[in-house]
Amino acid sequence: VVELNGVRCHASPAWSLELLQRAAPTVETLHVFEPLEPHLYAVHAMPRLRALHVACDTGFVVKTPEVELGALPPGVAGLRRLNARSLPRATLQSLLRAHGGTLEELTLFSGYHFKPIHGQFKAIHIQSYTKFSGTPPGEQDEDASWPRSCGDLHSLLGRCGLRALRRLVLRRGTCSHTDTGCEEQRAAVRAALPGVQVLCDECDI
Repeated sequence: VVELNGVRCHASPAWSLELLQRAAPTVETLHVFEPLEPHLYAVHAMPRLRALHVACDTGFVVKTPEVELGALPPGVAGLRRLNARSLPRATLQSLLRAHGGTLEELTLFSGYHFKPIHGQFKAIHIQSYTKFSGTPPGEQDEDASWPRSCGDLHSLLGRCGLRALRRLVLRRGTCSHTDTGCEEQRAAVRAALPGVQVLCDECDI
């Protein structure tokens, strides 16, 4: 197996872990949803994995725990492409550090600064969020919570040693976004990551 898609860890944790372990020696591209701690470590040890798509906010009760991954095990090639949606902050940072020497393309679900929304705009936000996630937003979803609001993204990424990174795409979705705030955030990230192309999916794509 070279490419493995749609691994929904929350649906059957034991079965999905066994699947990941069996595919580990050969898989190069992986799409995984709501991984738990054992799944994260199984992915971390995949020797040939080069492209990873991981999503952690698909509306299920079981949430991905905050896990700080260490250095890559011996024999692991390292990621070239990572698409991360709502990984816990510490987990994302440790993952980026581990793959800092090989990661070339990074796509992140991230906002800028949270701004309260009211009235008609709040109704539109709730409708959009519900359509996107399948569930209405709770109180925590309307707060300035990671990653929907991340005013220090430049600092977070700048500490990860992303030596091979060439392209960063910020996906907004239900995240906070304004033209001015977006440009400020991207400028700060460019300063922290010289030579990296920094794009926003609402402004540039």
